[in-house]
Amino acid sequence: MQRRTMIAVGLVAIVVIAGLAMTPVTMVSVTGANGQAIVCARVDRESSIALTFTHSMYGGDVTETYRLTDSATLLRTSIQTDNAAAAEYYAWDGAVRAEGDRFEVVVPDQVFSSLPVRVDEIGNHRLMVDETSVDLAAMVDGSEGVRLSLVTPPLVSQVFGARC
Repeated sequence: MQRRTMIAVGLVAIVVIAGLAMTPVTMVSVTGANGQAIVCARVDRESSIALTFTHSMYGGDVTETYRLTDSATLLRTSIQTDNAAAAEYYAWDGAVRAEGDRFEVVVPDQVFSSLPVRVDEIGNHRLMVDETSVDLAAMVDGSEGVRLSLVTPPLVSQVFGARC
C-alpha cells in the first residue's frame, strides 16, 4: 500500500510540475527582419515599456510609452518629445502641452497588436522595459525593420534559456 501511495504522490507531483512549466509568461519581443528575437524581456501588468528615438527632422528624443492590456496587446499611453516642433509633427490635431521640460503629444490611447519600427543609427532607438534599457540600434546592421510585440511562451522555455 505504501508503494502505491508513493507512486501516486510522484505522479501527482509530475503532473503539477508539468502544468506549472507550461504556464504562459508574457514577454516583450523585438524580432528582426529574419524573424529571430533580438530582445526578449519578461513583463507583467505593472511593467512600463518605453520606446525612445531621436527625431530625424527636429532632433531631440521622442518617447512613446506603452503598457499591457488584458488582451495581451500594447496600449500606447503617451508620446513625449524634447521640442514642440517634433510634438506638433506627431499630433493628429496639433494638440501639444508642456510637461516640465518636455512636450506631450495629446492623442487618444491606441492599442497595437504589434508595432513595426525602422531601427537605425539616425534614430538611435532604445527600448526601456521597467528598469532595463536596450540599445536597439546596436543590435541591427545599418537600418532594419523590426517588430515589437507581446508573446506568451510557456515558462519552461524561459527556464531552459530559450528566446521568445
